[in-house]
Amino acid sequence: MSQEYDSRVNMHLDINNGLDRVIELVHTRLVESGWRDQVRLACRQLLTESGSSNISSVDELISTVTPKARSMVPDAVKRELLHEIEMILLNLEKAGYVKGFEDS
Repeated sequence: MSQEYDSRVNMHLDINNGLDRVIELVHTRLVESGWRDQVRLACRQLLTESGSSNISSVDELISTVTPKARSMVPDAVKRELLHEIEMILLNLEKAGYVKGFEDS
C-alpha cells in the first residue's frame, strides 16, 4: 500500500469520523451483547483458579485472557463490523481513493 494512499484514506476517515464511528459501534455492541461482562468474569475466574500469585502482572492477565475474549465476540457483532467496514471501503471507492491504490 502506498504512503500517499494511506494518508488519503486516513484523511478521509478523519474528515468523516469513520474510524471513530467504527470504534464506537464495536464498543457499544460489545457492551450490549454482554461480552464485556463475560470478559470481566473470565478474568476473575482466572485469578481465582490460578491464584493472584501465579499472574504476575496485568500484561500477563491480558495475554492469557485475550484468546478466550476474542473467541467470545458474538458473530452478530463481527458481521455488523464487517458490514460497516465494507461501507467505508465502498465510500472510499466512490470518492476515488481506490484508483490511487490500484495505480500504485
